[in-house]
Amino acid sequence: GGPAYQTYLKTQALPFVESRFRADPARRILLGHSYGGLLGAQILFTDPTLFHAYVLGSPSFWYDRRHIMGMEADYARTHRDLTADVFMYIGGWEVPGPDRRNTSGADMVADVQTMENTLKARAYPGLTVRSTVLADEDHLTVAPVGFTRALMAVLPAKP
Repeated sequence: GGPAYQTYLKTQALPFVESRFRADPARRILLGHSYGGLLGAQILFTDPTLFHAYVLGSPSFWYDRRHIMGMEADYARTHRDLTADVFMYIGGWEVPGPDRRNTSGADMVADVQTMENTLKARAYPGLTVRSTVLADEDHLTVAPVGFTRALMAVLPAKP
């Protein structure tokens, strides 16, 4: 349902918000956590100018055998730039392990690091990408601190 939701955001939700509230379309930020982070990556690689900044929190890059990595590679084959500000966060516990706070299968920390390294290696002139691993946080507890760190990164205070 990702593509349908992406269309809904573009054709209905964003026009609605921007017609009723003070909003700057040039500074749109998508903040998604888990599958929402995966959706953000999908939009980044299919319609990157829809948002200025992308916050991909604990993104479920493992979904569908890491299909998002193929989407990134497809984008790279046909593009020489990716104009976006990307911030990813992940909890330190989001790795396989015996503790109940660990993820049950995927190494989500490694997936975020792989995505960051891949995007940096592309050397897109218009791309800013960074990530942080938040120690002692799991998939659920990481969201509040991750949101805060992300917003400080993509909306820095003006001097």
